[in-house]
Formats: sequence, structure tokens, C-alpha cells
Amino acid sequence: MNFRVSANTPPVWLFVVLLACAHVTTAYGQSIPSPWIASDIGSPTPAGSSNYSSGIFTTSAGGVDIWGTSDQFRFVYRQISGDTDIIAKVDSLTAADAWSKAGVMIRGSLSAGSAHAFALVSARNGVAFQRRTANGGGSTHTAGPAGTAPMWLRASRAGTRVTAYYSTNGTSWTAIGSDTIALGASAYIGLAVTSHTPSTLTTARVSNVTVGGGSTLPAGQTAADIGGPALAGSTAYSAGTYRITAAGTDIWDAADQFHFVYKALTGNVDISARVASITRAHDWSKAGVMVRESLTAASRHATMFASAGKGYAFQRRVDTGEYSIHTAGGAGTPAGWVRLVRTGDLFEAYRSADGANWTRIGSDTIPMGDTVYVGLAVTSHNPAATTTAVLDGLKITASTSPGNQPPAVSLTAPVNGTTVTAPATVAITATASDPENRLLSVDFYAGSALLKSDTTAPYSVSWSATSAGTYALSAVAHDADGGSTTSAAVRVTVSAETTTTPPRSISFTASSDHATNVARYVFSVYAAGANPATATPIATSDLGKPTPDASRTITVDRAAFFSALAVGNYLATVAAVGPGGQTTGAAVTFAR
Repeated sequence: MNFRVSANTPPVWLFVVLLACAHVTTAYGQSIPSPWIASDIGSPTPAGSSNYSSGIFTTSAGGVDIWGTSDQFRFVYRQISGDTDIIAKVDSLTAADAWSKAGVMIRGSLSAGSAHAFALVSARNGVAFQRRTANGGGSTHTAGPAGTAPMWLRASRAGTRVTAYYSTNGTSWTAIGSDTIALGASAYIGLAVTSHTPSTLTTARVSNVTVGGGSTLPAGQTAADIGGPALAGSTAYSAGTYRITAAGTDIWDAADQFHFVYKALTGNVDISARVASITRAHDWSKAGVMVRESLTAASRHATMFASAGKGYAFQRRVDTGEYSIHTAGGAGTPAGWVRLVRTGDLFEAYRSADGANWTRIGSDTIPMGDTVYVGLAVTSHNPAATTTAVLDGLKITASTSPGNQPPAVSLTAPVNGTTVTAPATVAITATASDPENRLLSVDFYAGSALLKSDTTAPYSVSWSATSAGTYALSAVAHDADGGSTTSAAVRVTVSAETTTTPPRSISFTASSDHATNVARYVFSVYAAGANPATATPIATSDLGKPTPDASRTITVDRAAFFSALAVGNYLATVAAVGPGGQTTGAAVTFAR
């Protein structure tokens, strides 16, 4: 900016112009980027200053300390609501005192005595987690490892619980400690620096600052720990990339512990994402996409994972509180794409190397309500350590549920138009299926009369047809969601039973050598149309050797023999049996 000052300008105006010039230089050359604000807390002397350039915050601060019942320090902060997480790397810190310190802080207010959590590295006394759990209370210290800057630090808030971490590489995190701290619904999160001496400034350079949680996630999404892992998880989001840090025993067995970034959706859904990386707290540290019935630890769910050392897997819990099921999805480590598709109660899992060409890993039927929780799930499989997963390319496509789809059913026997004679037993069979695999039963009917309700395939019933008439046989399939379908009817005609009087006696002409060569006579009955010369008799009766009458006719009463035969048409013969063999007369037919 150029300034023109005439020779007649009074000195006071020149002074004002120069002040304006200095102010402009501060605003545009050393400003803190929005939404960050820099301020001294507790009125330290000398006053501090902060500037930002090329991703690095440089802060000079005085102050007696961040300790006791009130603090003096320099704070670069922003306000945020709800659960939150901040990560930063302290690149360097000058030593105004051995306890000069810099790090990340979550603070309830901007007053000097506010409750707060502070993950820090000091000039000569190592790493620590320091906090004031209530406004105006005393401070508490948990020592971390020895070491100086450069050092990665992190503070994560989940409800009223805050956990502090350190890392030497920004990916593998170790918890320093955790405490319950009264911060309120809205808190201040940022970078804190104090010199620990009221007369001298310390200078800290801090880079790689990321903030997650609170209102920074895309609209409609929420991040939360599920199942109460011992170490709090967190999510940082920026430009489509999710950096999720999570602990937890696992997503497995009858209950889960993990960190979940989710939104509630109704109906069918298709979710996919790329797992760019995951740190190894355990070979089964894993990250992926999940559809979950509820936010309880034992909820039904379907999840497609990539793991740190065990490849890919489709894992699910079909019933609340039941043990989990595993389908291996092949070897490999991130980066890789994972995908789940829900259609009603059918869940299908896929993996991909490029997010375009998908390999189906498996499917299962998991009964869930219309509204489910859909998102990204991460667990360390190690309750004492966290894993950090980076995911991007998240795509969620939802469609309104079409509602329950009815089952299908058809009769396979008997064929339409079948005729039987009473009494008869008719086998009725059916095939049935349900699009959501929720088939409950198949009911068989003869007209309006229920014959049987069958719950197990193959579906069938034996019908006793005893009354003459024409019947419409049908089957009705029912599903567990109240849907039903009736098959096409099959018509069967039942004819009346033919009533005949059974024969009582057998009459035949005696053999010409009856007196000299016949030992006995045998009556044989064959099926209608049989050849007596080759067929086996259905029944036989030994008639003995009765005495013929005057006309050489022999009559034998066999009423009981005839009554024992089934109703039908028959062929019969009489044979004369003697020492030299037997002679059979011509066959005759009769009806029973």
C-alpha cells in the first residue's frame, strides 16, 4: 500500500497513517485463518502472539502456567458442540522453562479457572495429560513418556469423557490417560502454549492440525462410540476424507465395541467406500461399511470390512445378541473398496480394487426394520490401543422400501382334471418361496376346507377322497410379514364307489374222469386282462372233490373268499388236479 503525505500534513496525521499501515500488515501478513481465533487466557505478561503460514501455527506465549486453579497461556481456538477430536504435531518448542509446554486442549470456557483437558509436550519434562475436571478446581497430572518436540498429540471427547494420546508418527496412537471432565455441551478446542514463567516468552510451532466430530461432519451424519470401548474414538473429516480413530474389543461375538460414523436411513440402501489405510493395533483391526438395526452393542448388523492383517470379510449378526457369522472375502490390505447392498432383508457384500468392478463376497438374510443406521465402522480389536483408519469415496444411495413382497406358490400334484374313484388317497404337493426369504407356512385346501398347514419343505398333504364330487384343490403361502398368495386351483373329480354284490358260489362241470382220476379241484383268480397260462393268481381256493349232481354240475359255496377280494373286475379258472397233473378249464370273468 502506498501512502502520500504532503509536507503540510501535521505530524499527528502522519502518526495515524503509520498506525493504519502497521494494522494492515498484521491483519494480512500474520492472520489466523477462520474459524480460528487467537487470544491470551488469564492475562499473561508479556502478552502472546500467533500467526499462521503454510499450514503452521506459530505461537509465542508467556504465562505462569496451565495448572492449579487458574491458568495463564495463549490459546488458538474454535468453538464446537458435542463429541470432538483434535490432532496436532508440535514441531518445536523453545525452553523458557523446563515446564514450558504446548499441545492440544479442549476447554469448557475462556475463563482462567475453566475445566479443561490438555495433552502436552514440555521443553524438558516429557509428555503429559493434564486437566482440571471442574471449574475452579485443582489440576491433575498423568505422566506420559519422556521426550521433546517434535511430538504428535491428540485429545478426544466422547460425552463427558476425554482421552489424551501421543504418537511419534501421527498414525499409531498410545493413550496417556482418560478422565471425566465437566465441559458442557459446547466447548473450545485448539492449541495451548504457556512459558511457565511470567517474564519470558516461549515459542511453539504446530502443524498438521485436524479437528473432527461436533458439527464438522457432513449434514445428517453423527460419530459415536458403540458398546463403550475403554478408549474413546473420534472422527476427523475434511473434503470427503474421514480419519477415524477407534479402540474396542471387536465387532464380533454377541456384542460390539467400535467407532461409528452413521446416518439414519429408511428403505433399501447401497453403501460403498474406499478404505485407504488402517494402522495395525491387531491383525483384526478393521474398517468398512455397515448397516445396523440399532445403536446398541448387540444389534443385528451387516458389515463388509478390510482388515490390517486378515484380509477382507463379510461379517454379520443375524439376530440380536446372537453370535456373529463370518464369510472370508480374500486376502489383501488397504487400499481397497468395500460395499453393502440392502434389498429388504437381503444383504449382499462386495469388494473392489477400483470402486467400479465389484466381486460378490456373500449374502445373508437379516431381518431389520425399515429404518436402519448406515455408515463407516472401525474397531482396533484391542481394548488397550487405538487404530486409525482413513476412508474416502463414501457413497450412499437410498431408495424407499417397496414394502413386503408377497410369496409365490403353485401346486405340482395332482394334475388338473384328475379323476379318482372313492375311496381314494390323493397326494397333494406344492412349491413355495418368498423374495425376502421369510416364508412361514403353506396351507392346503379342498374347496374351503383346510386340509393341513405345512411349515417345512417339501410341502405336501395326503387327502382322503371319500365323497363323490368335483373339488378345487389349492395352496396358500404365508410369509412372516403378513403377506400371502393363493395358487391356481387344480380340479379333481371323485367318482362314486361302484356297488356290487360279491359272488357267493362257484359252479363248474365235473371232469370226465372225475370218479377215476381227479384228486381235487382248485379255483384261481387273476387280474382282469391277465393270461392264466403265464400270470400268477391273485388268490386261490382249494375246492376239494365235491360230488356232482345228476347233470354233472359241482357247486361250492365260497362267499367268504369272494368278500375278501377288493372291488374290481377279475378273471377266474377251475383246474382238475390228479396224479398225472392237472387240466384247466376255460377262463371266465366276474366282478366283485
